Amino acid sequence: MAGGTDLGRTACWAAAVRARESGREDRLLDDPWAAALAGEEGSAWLADHGEDTTIVMAIRARFFDDFLRRHAPGVHQVILLAAGLDTRSFRLSWPENTTVFELDQPEVLDRKERVLVGVKPVCSRHVVGVDLTGDWTGRLVDIGFDVSMPSLWLLEGFLFYLTPTDIDRMIDRVTDLAAVGSRMGFDIINGAMLTSSWTRAWVAMQEASGAPWIGTLDDPAQFLADRGWQAALTQAGEADADYGRWRLPILPVLAPDLPHDWFVTARRTSR
Repeated sequence: MAGGTDLGRTACWAAAVRARESGREDRLLDDPWAAALAGEEGSAWLADHGEDTTIVMAIRARFFDDFLRRHAPGVHQVILLAAGLDTRSFRLSWPENTTVFELDQPEVLDRKERVLVGVKPVCSRHVVGVDLTGDWTGRLVDIGFDVSMPSLWLLEGFLFYLTPTDIDRMIDRVTDLAAVGSRMGFDIINGAMLTSSWTRAWVAMQEASGAPWIGTLDDPAQFLADRGWQAALTQAGEADADYGRWRLPILPVLAPDLPHDWFVTARRTSR
């Protein structure tokens, strides 16, 4: 288990999905350290979840890999909030002079450091163990983050574990630090995901595992617009988030009252 918390456990699950994806000939990503990072717990969880039930996690990882690749040129500071056990600092090709800041629970990051000992990142890398529901912004600035320069933010796979109040606080803190021209990516569910019969089994699994989904946004674009961001929404199966692997029906991305697991990308346009 990655650390002593149930949310640390979910990092093992995601690593296990990346490990399985990395072994495919048509893989969407290549993470050679994922299996070791997932450990026995991640492998056991994966054995109970077939590819049809976890493909959205693999697509999500590739989608946000592409998001980072697309916007990293010209932006020298990248912040991975809830970086988990992912190895983007090692497995992606970063432009010269890129600094990546990885923030997560200390126990999760300690596990990653033990597994990756001796492996060199392909960027300047800073690891910051923090409680992301607390005030972590000062720590980031203290180790070199420049609030006057555009930045590239990723918040993947964890906002739905936060309360609505904590989601508001998280995005507000990113907004406070992000200069105009900065980019942000995250995934978020809507309220219907927690009540729909289509998603009941997964929601119940999360709750039984001690990591319930509790955080939702029903209008991420307006939520971000109110904070000076211009957002775009997509979801697995859309043209920009398919990769030839999505086999389930595709719901209209903004269809009301239906369950959505959105991939959100945004640009800071104003203060």
